[in-house]
Amino acid sequence: MCQSLAHMQMYDYLLKKYSNKELFPKTKMVIEMDGKLWAGDFIRLEDCHIIETDWDDQRYTPVEKTRAAINQEFDEKIQNSNVNVSENRIDSKISKLKDIEILYAEIKAFVDSVDSQKTTLRPFLYNVFCLDTRTQLPFLDITGKEIHFVSLTQ
Repeated sequence: MCQSLAHMQMYDYLLKKYSNKELFPKTKMVIEMDGKLWAGDFIRLEDCHIIETDWDDQRYTPVEKTRAAINQEFDEKIQNSNVNVSENRIDSKISKLKDIEILYAEIKAFVDSVDSQKTTLRPFLYNVFCLDTRTQLPFLDITGKEIHFVSLTQ
């Protein structure tokens, strides 16, 4: 099944923000696109902010965005989840996972519950590595591409 760019950005946000950094410090998403396997980042996250770079004819400026920039429905689902004071909070649940397969499945289940496929972020895959050709790129424009999420790196 083909996943939307917005869903890939949601997944990457949850992976980067909430996963156990001691067990999964450099975990990246692996996707199949154009018949090849690619590993990379759908967002650049610093602390709580998604970072995009803008050019204003004079200089490059980092622009901080919140998770709502990915998708409003996604932001609301996280807020609703985190109102709970139990193990069902998405942040608590993901941070306690120690198995990469379960991490993949739990984040995927949460993201799949979001119906909206809209995003305001750029359609880029950052820090890209093609597993088939061993090609490394700083970014890849994936506008209009069919994306299949297949795994995580460790």
